[in-house]
Amino acid sequence: MIYAIVGTNKEKREKAQEKVSVLGIPTAHLYSEQIAGLRPLVDATNLFGEKVIVMLSQTFEVASSREEVTDLLGKMQDSENIFIIDEPFADANRVKKLVKFSEKLFDCREEGVGEASPFPMCNAFGKRDKKQAFIEWMKIKDVSEPVEMIHGALWWKMKTIWEDTLNGKPTKFTKEECEYFGGKIMRATMESYRGNGNLKDKLEEIVLEV
Repeated sequence: MIYAIVGTNKEKREKAQEKVSVLGIPTAHLYSEQIAGLRPLVDATNLFGEKVIVMLSQTFEVASSREEVTDLLGKMQDSENIFIIDEPFADANRVKKLVKFSEKLFDCREEGVGEASPFPMCNAFGKRDKKQAFIEWMKIKDVSEPVEMIHGALWWKMKTIWEDTLNGKPTKFTKEECEYFGGKIMRATMESYRGNGNLKDKLEEIVLEV
């Protein structure tokens, strides 16, 4: 059985997480680097007869783990165990696939996210791919969606990277770099609201610096 959470809207995610929490406490947390442990969990049984609950976090962001999860969606759907797939940056195609296999999908995407999505830029930023991040930035910098939405998506991505780095998970950033970029992203809105520069210009500066 699969439950999925997609999108970065804070309020919607909190409600979704509250609802999935009634399923029970996860017995396993899997990230991309632990994806080899997914297949055995599909048929795993708890010694006390309880359902195994597996939390998969952002496993679609790495090609190898994305392929493994995609291959096992049908088996996870039919499994007696519960799989909670959390993909904040899932694009429309991945959401469509998850809808097909999920018992329930919690859509926590920001309203207005369409063709000009900030998430490809955020993913390139997380990979320290400056060229691709800037290409994706140019696609979205002048779209009609509020620039605050782009800022929120980038902050979410940086926050996730920061937490992973502090927890010893492999990222492209050191602890000091997380503090530096995280601080710049947080201060960008405050400074722009105070009339000290333009938020769009500040975001472009951050993307070019990665």
